[in-house]
Amino acid sequence: MIFKLKKLAKRLLRSVFNAIIHLSIFDMNKKIQVQNQRCFPQSSSIFAVIILVIASMQNASALPGEDADEHRLPYDNSNPVIYDNDWSNDYVDWYLMALASAGDIRYTGISTSSSIPPYNKHMTAEHLEKQVKARREIARRGRESGFRYVPDPVAGTIGHLKKPASGLISDTKPLDSPGSRQIIKQARRATVEKPLVICVGGPLTVVADAYLLDNSIADKLIVAFLDNYNGGMYGFNGWSDGWAAYIALEKLRLVQFTVESKSAAWIPKERLFELPASPARDFMIASTPDVAAPEGDVDGPPAIALMRPDYVKKIKRVSFGGWRNRNGHEMPMFKDDPQGRAIVVTEVDRNVATDEWFRAMKNLKAWQKTPRFPARAETKSNP
Repeated sequence: MIFKLKKLAKRLLRSVFNAIIHLSIFDMNKKIQVQNQRCFPQSSSIFAVIILVIASMQNASALPGEDADEHRLPYDNSNPVIYDNDWSNDYVDWYLMALASAGDIRYTGISTSSSIPPYNKHMTAEHLEKQVKARREIARRGRESGFRYVPDPVAGTIGHLKKPASGLISDTKPLDSPGSRQIIKQARRATVEKPLVICVGGPLTVVADAYLLDNSIADKLIVAFLDNYNGGMYGFNGWSDGWAAYIALEKLRLVQFTVESKSAAWIPKERLFELPASPARDFMIASTPDVAAPEGDVDGPPAIALMRPDYVKKIKRVSFGGWRNRNGHEMPMFKDDPQGRAIVVTEVDRNVATDEWFRAMKNLKAWQKTPRFPARAETKSNP
C-alpha cells in the first residue's frame, strides 16, 4: 500500500508539473493575442490546470522515468535481515557475514531448515543435522577470519507443513522451532514501514511456521525467496514444502527470484584466490557448490538485492493461480496480476551480482583482522 501511494504521489507531482508547463505556453500565447487590450486570463488558468492534471494522470503510466519505479523492490540494506537455508554449500552465507561486518546490513538471525523423508527423500534427518552443524561452523570460521556482528545460527524447522483437511491456512498445525521463534522475535522489533527481510534459499517452512505461531507479524515481514521458475513455486524449494509456499504467497509479502532468470553471481573457484588468506577462503575453496550453479552463488540473489537495486531489471506482479502436482506434492502456480502483492523477478544483471559479491568480500571494512590479500603473482586469473 505504501509503495502504491508513493508511486501515485510521484505521478501527481509529474502531472502538476506538466500542467504548469502547458499552462505557461497557453498563457504566453494568450498574452500575445490580447496584450494590446491588457486582458490576462485568470479563472481560465485555474480551470486549465485542473483539466491538464486530470489528463496527465490518465497518461501517467507512460510518463518518462516510470519504468525505474516499476522494478524497484520493497526492501534494501536498511531493513533488518534474517537468513534461512537448507544446504550449507552456498556462498551467500559468507556474503551476508561480510555485509554485516562492514556495517552494510543489520544481520539479526541465521537458521537451517528443511523437509525430510518420506516427503523429501533428498534430505534425510541426519543430513539436515549435519547442515545445522555446518552452518554453525561457517559462522565460527567467519568470526575467526575477522567478520563481526555474526548472529549465532539456530536450528530451523524439521519437516514440512501439512495441508489440513479443511484446506484452510488457519487450520494448519505449526511445527515450532528456534528458527521460527527467532523470526517472531525480530519481526516484533521491526515495523510495517521498515519490515524484517528473510532471505530464503530453501523451503519456506520456517517463515510460514512463524506466521502460524503469530499472525500479527505478517505486515512486518518481506520474504525474499529463491526458486527455479518464473511461473510458479514448483522448483525444488517450492516442491520441498508446497503448503508453506502457498501460505507465504497468500499471507505474506513475497519476492521470488528464480534460477530461470540466470540470477546467480559467477564465482568460479579460481577467483576465490583473490580473497584474503583466511579460514573463510579455505572453507569456500574446499566446498562443493549447489548443482544448480556449480560456479555461482545460486541462493544469493535475494541478498544481492539488499545492496544493489540496479541488479533487478524486470519484475511482474502475481497472485495464486492454482495448483501443480508432481510426485504427490502440490505446489502453487502464479497468474499474472497487476494488483498482486507478490513479486517475481524475471530479469536481472548477473554481472552486477558478480561485481557486488566480490566487492563485499574484498571490502577491508569487513575484515576486523588485517587481511592478507594475495600478491598479484599469486592471484589466479579467470578462465
